Amino acid sequence: MNSLNIIDLGLIEYQRALDIQKTLVKERLDNSILDTLLLLEHPHVITLGRQTKPEDVLENSIPIVEIDRGGSATYHGPGQLIGYIIMDLKSKGISVPTLISKIHKSMILTLEELDINAKRKKKSPGVWIEQKKIASVGLSVRNWITYHGFSLNIDTDLDKFMSIRPCGYDSQIMTSINSMKKEKVSKELIKSSIIKNFAKVFEYYKIEKKIV
Repeated sequence: MNSLNIIDLGLIEYQRALDIQKTLVKERLDNSILDTLLLLEHPHVITLGRQTKPEDVLENSIPIVEIDRGGSATYHGPGQLIGYIIMDLKSKGISVPTLISKIHKSMILTLEELDINAKRKKKSPGVWIEQKKIASVGLSVRNWITYHGFSLNIDTDLDKFMSIRPCGYDSQIMTSINSMKKEKVSKELIKSSIIKNFAKVFEYYKIEKKIV
């Protein structure tokens, strides 16, 4: 299937977005919807993936949610573009490692369009600019249907990462597009680029957009 549904949820509470994902997973399993990419931002929240260690949480001034994705602790907040991916891996004909590789590639292509030289690092998930991390990936798969996804820092308040050891690293390791560019970059520009590159990398030839 080569069609992709894009749903822009805007700024939405974490639990509400998680409930939407779970509903869409069931609908995708029933083949009643297309593969879907949710684009959104969250109010300040820390999420703890399955690999989180107690020492990864340094303080609890920000709401904390334990979830079932891979990875450890991360922060979400305004200025960070989040993409939750509801995809049937069997229909798409790809493995989980291929999925992860393609997610990284779509973000790297978007950063290249901004003249930001980003890459992956061996045994270090996410997208990196030298020794700084600008994007994270964390997924779950249920009956070959994916959910959760990626986060890309645009003009995120990087100080919020001081509450955790993001993905097990020192809090200072995180960066953002605006920090790297030393100027403000349009969120809508980034969003459009992500949609284009995600569709290109995953070979979706028809895109349907919906704003809710």
